[in-house]
Parts: sequence; C-alpha cells; structure tokens
Amino acid sequence: MFDGNAEYQSVNDKINKFHSLGLTHKLSIPQMAIIGDQSSGKSSVLEAITKLSFPRDKEMCTRFATRVNMRRNSALTEDMLSARIEGEDAFNARHKVVESPMTFQGVIKDAMSVICNNSQISDKVLELTLSGPAQFPLTLIDLPGFISTTSDGQDKTLPDTISSINLRYITDPRTVILAVVNASVDLNTSRALREAAVHDPEGERTIPIVTKPDRIESGLISDWIEVILNKRKTMKLGYLVMRNMSYEQNTLSWEDSCVEEDKFFASDLWNAVSTDRKGRKSVKRFLGNLLYEHVSRELPALKREVDAALDTYKRDLKEMGAPIADTNEARENLTLATLKLQPRVIGFLNADYDHDYIAAFKKKPIPSDSQDFYFARSSLLKLYSEYHSAMSSGCNHPSTSEIVLQVARYKGNDLPGFVSFTTFKNIVNGHYLDGWRSLTKEHVRQMHRYLSDALTSYIAHIADATARDVFTHVFDRFSRNQLTKIEETISDIFEDESTPFTLSRHYTDIIEERSRNVQIPALTRESSVIDMIKGSEAPPSFFSTQESSQNGTPSPSSPGPSPNGDSAHAPLQNGDPVDSQLKNSDSAPPPLSQPRNNNSAPSSQQQWINSDWNDRRTTDEMFPCLQAYLKTARERIVDKVLMETIERHMIKKISEYFVMLYKVSSGELQCMLESPALKNRRQDLETKIKDFENILNEL
Repeated sequence: MFDGNAEYQSVNDKINKFHSLGLTHKLSIPQMAIIGDQSSGKSSVLEAITKLSFPRDKEMCTRFATRVNMRRNSALTEDMLSARIEGEDAFNARHKVVESPMTFQGVIKDAMSVICNNSQISDKVLELTLSGPAQFPLTLIDLPGFISTTSDGQDKTLPDTISSINLRYITDPRTVILAVVNASVDLNTSRALREAAVHDPEGERTIPIVTKPDRIESGLISDWIEVILNKRKTMKLGYLVMRNMSYEQNTLSWEDSCVEEDKFFASDLWNAVSTDRKGRKSVKRFLGNLLYEHVSRELPALKREVDAALDTYKRDLKEMGAPIADTNEARENLTLATLKLQPRVIGFLNADYDHDYIAAFKKKPIPSDSQDFYFARSSLLKLYSEYHSAMSSGCNHPSTSEIVLQVARYKGNDLPGFVSFTTFKNIVNGHYLDGWRSLTKEHVRQMHRYLSDALTSYIAHIADATARDVFTHVFDRFSRNQLTKIEETISDIFEDESTPFTLSRHYTDIIEERSRNVQIPALTRESSVIDMIKGSEAPPSFFSTQESSQNGTPSPSSPGPSPNGDSAHAPLQNGDPVDSQLKNSDSAPPPLSQPRNNNSAPSSQQQWINSDWNDRRTTDEMFPCLQAYLKTARERIVDKVLMETIERHMIKKISEYFVMLYKVSSGELQCMLESPALKNRRQDLETKIKDFENILNEL
C-alpha cells in the first residue's frame, strides 16, 4: 500500500504536469478513464471516489470528458477545488478557486455553457483539481456514457460522437480502462466491456467496476458474486464492486453513504468477495495503487519518448535557422550560405563525397534505372553509356536498293564509276544524321533532367534552411538556361556533321582493311552488295540465279557452304553494330535488270536503275567508305555531345549558378524573411521545447 505517501504524490504530479501543459495530444500518457453505458452509474462511481457531488439530473449527464486530479497538500487546512478548460481564460479566471467545493453545480453549468455552446457534446475536457491535507492522490477521467439512440430534437450523430470521444482514450495503450457495469442488466449487454475487449483483447488494462448490486434480483446474486470473484468472465485485473446511493439518498453525506454501503456488504452473501475489492474506500485505495504501479512502469518509456520528441523539436528549430529581419540581412546570410555550398556541390559533381554523406546513404539500394540521386557521377556515366549504345544501334539503315536509287537520283555531271559527294552526303544525312539527331536530343534531355533533379535533391539536403528556397529557385533558372545552351550546341554539332568530313587515321585504316576484303566483280557479272561486302569469291550471276529460281533448283553458281560448314563469304574483320546492320539490311537485294518477255514490260523505276550499270558498281565501291565514315562520325558525335553539352554546360559551368546566387534581386530574397506562418511555427517549437524540458526535469 502506498496510501498517499510522498513518492505516490510525486508520481501522480508528474502525470498531472503533462495534462496541465496540454501535452496529452502529443504523447501517450499513463492515465485511468471511466467508461460505461449511460445511466450505468459512472458519475456515482466518480462521486464515491472523489467526494465531489456530480449532477445527476438527466439534462446534466456527462456531455464532455471530466478529469479529476486529487492531490495531497499538507499546507492547506481544508479542501480546495479549482476548475479550468484549456484555452478558456475567462472561465479559468472565474473558477481559479471554487467556493463550496463539495457542491459545485454552478461550475458544471458554466462549463457546459462554455464547452457545449454550439453543440450537445464536446471533445474538450473540464479539469478539476481537488487539493487538501488528507486527499488521496489519484487522477481519473470520466467520459460521456455510450448511447444507442437519441431523443426527439437531439443530434442524430450523437451516439457516434460519444463513441469517438471514448475511443480516443481507450485505444491508447497507456490508458487503464475502468468499465462500469450495471448489475441490474445482463453483463453481456455492456457496451463498455464490448469496446474494451476490442481495444484490449488480452484484458491487461481493463478492470470492470460493478455498480448497483442492491438491484440484483435475489435469484441472480450468487451468479453475480461468481462474476465478481472472476470465475465466470475472467479478467486479468479482476473485478471491483460498489454500491451507489439511490437518487433519493443523494442528500446523504459521503461519510453517511460509506456507512450505508458497509452495512450492505456486511451481509453473508458478500463475504466471499475480498474486502479490498468492495466498497468505495477499498476501491479508491485499489485504484490508487493500480495507477501508481501503472505510471511507475510506464515512466521510463515515457521519458525516452519525451527525449526523442525534444530532440526532434530542437532539430526542427535549428533547421529553421535564425530569424531574418530584412533583405540586407538576408543577402548576408545567403552569401555565407553560398560560400559553404559551393565547394560541396563541386565535390558532389566530381564524386568527391565527404564521409558523413557516404555514411548517410551508403546503404541505399542502387536503382536499376540509373536514377541514383545520392551518387550522381556514377549514375551519369551509366546514362552516358546508354546513349553510346543507343547511337550504335538506333538508326535506320537503308537497304541496298535504296542506296542504288539514291546513287541514280543524285548523279549529275560526275564521271561514270565515281561516287557523287552529294549522294554520299544525302545518304548520311537522310538515313543517319536525322535519326541520330532525334536520339541525341532525347538522351541529352534525360541526362539533363537527371542531373538537375540530383543536384536539386543534394542542395535541398545540405543547404541552410533559410536559404533553401532561394537556392532551388535560382538553380531551376540556371538549369533552364543551360538546357537552352545545350540544345543550341546539339544543333551546332549536327550542323557541322551535315557535310561529311574526316581526317581521322582510324577512318583510312578501316578503308584500307575493307578494301583488302572486298572483291569488285566484273561489269559483265551481277552480284549483290552483301556478297561484295562479304568478299564472295564466286558471286552468282543474275541470270543463272533467275533461271535456277524459275526451275525450282538452286543455281550451280550459287555460293554454297565452305568445307568447314560456314558460308563461303569471307567475313568482315570489324564487328561494329552499324557494319552488321548494313550487311544485313537487304538480304535479297533486287536485281538490276529483269528478263524481257513479250508479256511484261519493265517498270519505270527498273528502267531508271538499269539506265547505267555504273551506278551499281559505284554503290558497291561506296559501301566500305560509308561504313567507315559512319563509325568514325558516330564516335566523334558521341564524344562531342557528351563533352560539349552536359560536361561543359552543366558541370564545368556550375560556377555560373553561384554567380547567379550572388546577384539575386531583393525581391527574390523576400522568401528568406520570416513569414507569419514561420513565425508561429518558431514560437510553437520554442514553446514545445520549453514544456518538454520542464517535463524532462520532472521525470
């Protein structure tokens, strides 16, 4: 037993301190709440324990939560009562000291007019503090009783509102549930027990208090005693039982009510129930000890939560930075913040990460889509590689017949057997550069978007809170400016490439190598460009192929497999993807002429192609040059694009971003000044920190 000693009082005061500071909405507080169906005797239980005469008028039933704090104060000569409602200063001033504390009907009426001014029920809390030289330290919360239906004129949502107020308390794992059960009704119909079982299924924090035992039918008394002895519906904390005074006995003093209750439980029928679990005095002592043990058990965890919350509030306040009064002060702060930001951003772009940064994000999983914003350089290199691969395979290669048509279409006064530079340029532009240009724009935009997002994320992570908005807004403007320059650079690169040009030794090496592998057939023989590129030793003539196909048998002049099982065509030495697609772009190129017969006439296109046998030979000779040039040009474009767009305009020109920061206008600095909302947030954080530090000292 702790019977109100100093240690007990200290534990109770710690919890009351949480309530007085309004911290119950921020932390889960160990407490004891009384729930029950309407008219189950809740108010009578509260009155029996506190000695306060709560109203029993039907119109004055509990319409809001009431918390009663009982505390021992040896400095007082008699009991003193005060009442307060959070946020209601006028009410609190009126009832700082309540006259006639044992009968305080006027306080309840005043509280009802304040709390329930525009509604029939409220989730606000009336707090009553009863102090006295002999008070037993205990805190109880009385909640509105559950109802199933409403009367005429009442709000139809009243049952749900009452239920939500009750659930706010009983769902809290630190709330001990005192479920008041009327003994004059079936135990299984109790809404209070049903709700408690839902939210405390193990029954670890629920204790039923049986009321109105004097109204039990004579034949059911033994059954109820079995229940209270915890033999019917087992509860881990057992049961308590109290006898309420009837409405006619409400004029009896608390002491006289105790006498009447003791007489009732002195009956032989109730001897089986332990003395410490029946009667208001015993129940009060039992609940006091239960609350003391509950609070003592929860205090260490509560202290850890207060510590964690305090750290969070302090960190949030620190991130807000010092308040800035005007734009001059804002510019000074921005300059200092920029000086600290610049080397870190440059290090980030150079993959020079500090140890703290690596430690913070090293356990982050590496995304499969190259969008790792934490370590930008490695992801950017992946995007570079993706662009290079796309350029190697992502273009529309013309068929042999298309190239033959191009040769025929664009030839002019050039000598027979010579490839026209115009033809070569048109083929390069129309079939390669146009596709490469679109592909390059798409990939560079992706790289730019990624790098912009990665830098924005990094800046937001490390930047001073007061300057963060300016940093991100200016960076957005810098990024858009650089994207315009990047797209202009891409246009310049492809404009330069639109006129084929190269002095690359790599190009001439490829030409020489392929010249050794390509055998040019005699003009009197027909062969496919594929065969010529592959270096066929015996290309088939057109007529022998045509005749064989007409007869349904292969031509004896058709190339067959080599002795080792491979094609007789000699492979090219270079395995470039573009070369491969060029070789396979026209597996069966159309013949340059058709056999004449009396029933068919050559098409106009065929006549055009047949107009000059030199066009075919010119095409054959152009293929090695085209392949070599495309490979050389592609490698040059990839390097130029990467170096002159992302590397030049986003990475090497990052210094321009910091120059822009130093030159921001006064208007852009306005966002660094503390707005009313930020000022309120700062004050709220400062108040929380002060309150939680006070609580921490108490704990």
